[in-house]
Amino acid sequence: MKLSINQMRAVEAVVRTGSFSAAAKELGISQPSVSNHLSALEKHYRTQLIHRNGRQAEATETCREILSRIRSVLAMTDEIEHALEGRRRMQAGSLRLGYSTYQFAMPILSDFMTQFPEVEIEARAMASNDLLPLLEDGKFDVVFITSDEAPSSLYVEKIRTERIVLVVPPDHPLCGKGSASWQDVANAALVQRENSSGTRRVFEKAATSAGVKLNTVLALGSWGAIVTTINSGMGIGVAMEGEVLPSNNLVIIPIEDETLSVSHYLACLPEMQHVSAIRAMFNALQDNE
Repeated sequence: MKLSINQMRAVEAVVRTGSFSAAAKELGISQPSVSNHLSALEKHYRTQLIHRNGRQAEATETCREILSRIRSVLAMTDEIEHALEGRRRMQAGSLRLGYSTYQFAMPILSDFMTQFPEVEIEARAMASNDLLPLLEDGKFDVVFITSDEAPSSLYVEKIRTERIVLVVPPDHPLCGKGSASWQDVANAALVQRENSSGTRRVFEKAATSAGVKLNTVLALGSWGAIVTTINSGMGIGVAMEGEVLPSNNLVIIPIEDETLSVSHYLACLPEMQHVSAIRAMFNALQDNE
């Protein structure tokens, strides 16, 4: 028996959706057909690929070891099918994209959409450390993430490095100082992103190294909410310098710590870097530099 594309599609869909019925619905085949694909593989190779627990299905360790390669083969197979239909040259298709900071992602995405207007884009905003598991699980094709260093398990290109700064209203007392010490930070009521934010994790790690206990009074899920909260006088914001736009009507206050910076990256799984839509997104990054 030779491993078939349909069997690989069945394995990938069952793992991603978590059930045989959901996989069958997505693939447009019957649930028994999905079960037969999996059973044939497991019987032939004498190994279990899926744990079956009632209606739930989970990948075994063996399945997890080969899953990324299956997804790579399926992505390449999709490209071949598109080529046979005359659609390979980015005249159709889709790209699932996650981003943590729209100020950095949108100029690159705009260039991509200008070059390939027929490609359907699905973009979702999330904190960096929420994006990474979804990329590993195949829910995103590429992600824009913030981190102190490039994740070694991914194919990445750096977009930029930014200082982490305080952000205050124009009438705040810190505006007269021009910069803030770690003691100023310790005395402030801080407004930050959620715990899974890359910027927040780097900032809090630096504060710990400086021996500073932070007083975070609000954790918010979007930059717009942080801007509104700061302008309402509810606290001092923590952000990457490049996030702050003139329209926000806020003042950037550098922190007196030369090591306090974070980088922004475009990332994908290594085995997916040559898929045409993903490669085109990385090219758009280079064009935007």
